[in-house]
Parts: sequence; C-alpha cells; structure tokens
Amino acid sequence: MRFVVIRHGQSGNNLLWETTGSESGRHPDTPLTDTGHQQVELLAEQVQAVLPWRIDAIYTSLMARAVQTGAPIAAALGLPLVGRTDMFEVGGPFDLDMTTLERSPNPGASVDELRAISDRLVLPDGATDKGWWTGPVENETDGPTTRAHNLVSDIRAKHHDNTTVALVSHGYFSQFLFREFLGIEAMPGWIEVHNTSLSLYEDAPEFQSCRALRINWTPHLPEHLVTN
Repeated sequence: MRFVVIRHGQSGNNLLWETTGSESGRHPDTPLTDTGHQQVELLAEQVQAVLPWRIDAIYTSLMARAVQTGAPIAAALGLPLVGRTDMFEVGGPFDLDMTTLERSPNPGASVDELRAISDRLVLPDGATDKGWWTGPVENETDGPTTRAHNLVSDIRAKHHDNTTVALVSHGYFSQFLFREFLGIEAMPGWIEVHNTSLSLYEDAPEFQSCRALRINWTPHLPEHLVTN
C-alpha cells in the first residue's frame, strides 16, 4: 500500500503564531487564510501530475482547515472525501483560557458547516449538528501514538495492497504518522512539514514497514507561498 500524507493549507492560527508568536486570539477550529486557499488550489491543480501514483481514496481530519484542504483535491480527483474523527490535530479542537492556559474541548464544526465546505464529504457517525468532538482534550504523550497506529491499521484493513491512500491531516499529528509508517517508537526531534506539503510512504516488506520516498515535498508551490 502507498500513503500520501498532506498537511492542510495555512490556517489562521498558523498565521497568528508566525506574526505574533502567541496563541492569544487563536481559534479553536481555525479556517484557512487567503494564502492557505491559494496553496490548496495550486495543490489541487497539480497533485495528480506531480505524484508517481494515482490516488484511489482520500481521507480527511474533520477540523475545518483540513476539510477545506481536502475538498478541492477530492473534486479534482473525482473522489469522495471521507471524513474521520481520528485524524485531528494533536489535542483536538479546544478553547484556550489565556489567563489560566487551561484547555477545554470544543465540539468542532457541525454537520451543516462541514457539508457547506464540500458536497463530496462523507461524514462519519460521530458527526452531529452539535459538532463531532466530545473531548476530553487529548493527552499529548500517549494519545496521538495510539491514534496513529489505529488509524493506519483501520485504513489498511479497508483497502487492498495495491492502493494509494491520501490522508489530509496536520503538522503535529504528521510526526506520529511518520513514526507509525517507519516503525519508530520514539523520536525526540521534529520533521519540518510545510502547509500543503506532501509526504510519500510506500510499503517495503523487506523492512517490515514503509520506506519514505518524499517528506515535506512542495513541488506545487512557488517559494513565496511556502509557509509553516
């Protein structure tokens, strides 16, 4: 099996951190910026031309910025965009009290809000008119590792070996997907993952895991649109 991990386009929170270095004013389920939409449109236009494989299925986190990223890609490929409640960014959607720095779970976008982004979106049972996330705020130590393992295992079970699957996810969670694909139990460092970058993994039976063919690849972006 082959996997294409796609980070979402630049979000409002990405821009906030880049320009202020602070989380003050962050959005619990931030949408894309104008730059983010530009990045996504360029990716959708070029994704199949630059990839060495034809994408057969595309899954997305239900956080707004990921659905906004996946929607034009799914439309360009003529595929359904399958939403999953287990591909969210580490921690999940949360509200932040800047006085106490306490995090509290936010339900995320409602069914109607998500469907307004894409008519190709296939929503899971966990998505409701009140949102899709019931919390609690995820434990960053253990939660993402288990979630990445279970996610990849479930997708493998749903598809045959000669399938290319795209996963539209997030920068921090991509670190745990990287470890899962390559069989790395712990990694103290960080892999740079730009907005709308592509990371390509292919099963390698000789290694009993995957080989990483591309990491943080942005052939669709001009230099001035490469953002973190």
